[in-house]
Amino acid sequence: MAEVIVRVGLNLQAGQSLLVTDPYDLHGVHPESQALINAVRAAAPGETSVILGDPAALRAMYEADDLAAFERLVSSNIRQMRKHLAAGGAFLFMPGSIPQLLAGLPSERISRFDAIKWKHLGPLIRILLTGATQWTLIPAPCQAWADITYSDLPEDQRLPALWSTLARALRIEPGERTPVDAPAAHGSVVDIWRLHLAKLTKRRDELNSMRHRRIRYVGPGTELTLELPRFHRWCTAQLVTRRGVSFVVNLPTEEIFTAPKRCSASGRVRVIRPVTHAGVVISGIELEFHRGRVRTASAATNADLLHRVLSTDDGADRVGEVAIIPRGGNLPWGKASLNHALLDENAAPHIALGDSYRFCSRAWLPLAINSSQIHIDLPMEAKAELF
Repeated sequence: MAEVIVRVGLNLQAGQSLLVTDPYDLHGVHPESQALINAVRAAAPGETSVILGDPAALRAMYEADDLAAFERLVSSNIRQMRKHLAAGGAFLFMPGSIPQLLAGLPSERISRFDAIKWKHLGPLIRILLTGATQWTLIPAPCQAWADITYSDLPEDQRLPALWSTLARALRIEPGERTPVDAPAAHGSVVDIWRLHLAKLTKRRDELNSMRHRRIRYVGPGTELTLELPRFHRWCTAQLVTRRGVSFVVNLPTEEIFTAPKRCSASGRVRVIRPVTHAGVVISGIELEFHRGRVRTASAATNADLLHRVLSTDDGADRVGEVAIIPRGGNLPWGKASLNHALLDENAAPHIALGDSYRFCSRAWLPLAINSSQIHIDLPMEAKAELF
């Protein structure tokens, strides 16, 4: 797994330093991630530093509504990250280790903390999206996540099952769509990944040559149509830094995506898997779009938080991304959810509420696509039709 992270995801260069953290959820990596961190450190060609998180202390901040302490924590971490970036280092992010860390807390409070986080983190992420350096996101299993996802298994089997799921998603172990004899028997895990990325790139190039103008998602509870801008560009998670170094933003990756016209979404969406946002799980999401905006929204759990998310800013209730999963991808549909955004979004066709990635447009000034502080992926049980 460390080899995939270092050589495929980050593509670390000789002597390049690495900073490991989770700036999204725990504001430092989960302590149970130490074994994976040690393996990455051993595989990395340069110095590896780590920002450790403290889930219990973070939960206590929220319970006490201590915004000042939270701002000190986030601003300190971002300063360290900016210093690391200035020195030419790369980043490994391990988000989403405790899906229900903030369960039971008032949604209004979670929204206020979230606004502080994005005030500091948002500008740095936008810099990274311009190719400032390599950065990769990867799930980091821990017992709390395993207990939620594999609650039907005996307790001592849950964490091994989660690690096995991640290994299959990363093409390290054979899975439903990666049988033992193809292609694992013919090369190293890095070779397997290079073949997978090449196939995604080929399909991306085919889509870009076709210049479709619309995409429609059709499935149970879903019938959504969006327009694609004239200068749209289909992309994969494999990007290139300004220095010409290729890297993969998130592992696993199965998707090809682009940015639709911000005012074009029309129809309805049923989100097939629970969505984890800011340490809270929102399940049973259903949305209806009209002239690009969400007109009605409902959820089986934490609907209040969903409505607060949709009112974050002027672009939060618009679609910023449309994505397809060629040939069904490599992740299982069998479970209702894997309780992690990276895994769930790569298991199914999806849209994302909020921000569009600017590199998905060839326009000099991409006014047609959306801008927002948030970006939340919503997986659907739907077929994508392009025309």
